[in-house]
Amino acid sequence: MESSFKLTPTKPSSKRRIIVILFLLSIYILENSPIVNFIDNYIFTYIIKPILWTCIAIIVWRMPNIKPKAKLKNARMLKFWALYFGVMYVIITIVAGLIDGLGNSPYDHSPKGILINIIFIGSALLGREFIRNYLVNSFSKKDNYLVFILIALVMTITNFPISKYLDLASVKALVQFLAEFFIPEFSHNFFATYLVFLGGPIMSLIYLGIIQGFHWLSPILPDLKWITSALVGILCPTFFLMSMQSIYLNASKQIKKREQEKESLGGWIITSIISIAIIWFAVGVFPIYPSVIATGSMEPMIYPGDVIVVKKITEMEGVYNLKVGDVIQFKRDAILISHRITEIKKSEIEGISFKTKGDNNSREDTELVEPQDIKGKIIYTVPKVGWPTLLIKSDKDIYLDEIKF
Repeated sequence: MESSFKLTPTKPSSKRRIIVILFLLSIYILENSPIVNFIDNYIFTYIIKPILWTCIAIIVWRMPNIKPKAKLKNARMLKFWALYFGVMYVIITIVAGLIDGLGNSPYDHSPKGILINIIFIGSALLGREFIRNYLVNSFSKKDNYLVFILIALVMTITNFPISKYLDLASVKALVQFLAEFFIPEFSHNFFATYLVFLGGPIMSLIYLGIIQGFHWLSPILPDLKWITSALVGILCPTFFLMSMQSIYLNASKQIKKREQEKESLGGWIITSIISIAIIWFAVGVFPIYPSVIATGSMEPMIYPGDVIVVKKITEMEGVYNLKVGDVIQFKRDAILISHRITEIKKSEIEGISFKTKGDNNSREDTELVEPQDIKGKIIYTVPKVGWPTLLIKSDKDIYLDEIKF
């Protein structure tokens, strides 16, 4: 007779796999069904669901143990890196928030509210990660990325309400949802799936627990633009996955020399810094930043979908160094425009201002550009890499009556 407390590796049962999948789908269907309308929302969200998730976590935990890939002697090291990557992600989002802006958290941060939030998110996290662990380690004993992708996809789909999918009525809405929410969530889930494959549910609980704990418990949260959210949410888990793969491969070779260990750790720290620097560049921390062009007013120099690299101008000295022929980016109302300087006007009373024109426009711009409106000078153009942004660019972002042909 099979014991539920068995600790040695056990051949997985197909019936148990089906049961575990049904656990996940049952809660997802329940929380998206009309039945919820007949139950008090507070009771269902903060009492019924935590109880259901806790029960599922206990049931799956008591199933015959499925041993993860990594050996026990590497478990402590892998847990450290799961913690490290979780903290790194939080730091990167905070820094991005300092650029894009910060806002107050919408969640209750009273002692009672914090406790309720911990129970709510903690129970769901436990249930989902025990399910993920059982599925990953019962379906695959080797690095089977097709299995990882399918499981990560299921975990991602079930993390968004059905109403979210039904609201995607246009291509613009679909692309923005994919870039801002779905693909970043899938990236986190894929990395979490690899973590449980290596070290069991504790690995993904550490990584996702830090990220979700910050989101639910911090009184101040980053208010990121969709493009920043997409960059951070996709690039970070991808980098973490590649890093963890190399870290595990090095550890599995049982490297014992202290010098090699120091070199390995130092190498990953350097790689981490470089990765963060790339993301900071994308969100505008450095003196230069990227920007996507949406119109053809500067053709043939710059085409729609090209990404320009802009050198920031933050001081009056930099403004006075501009000359006729320079292409500048300036702000007019809520729009960023990139046009060429055609004339510089200087006045003892009004100071300096600039007359501009798009290379592809027949007339100069009607309004002069003031120093405080100048964001920077275009120093480089990368063709076509920003074309996905055009798919979600609203027509209202550009006032056509301001562009003269």
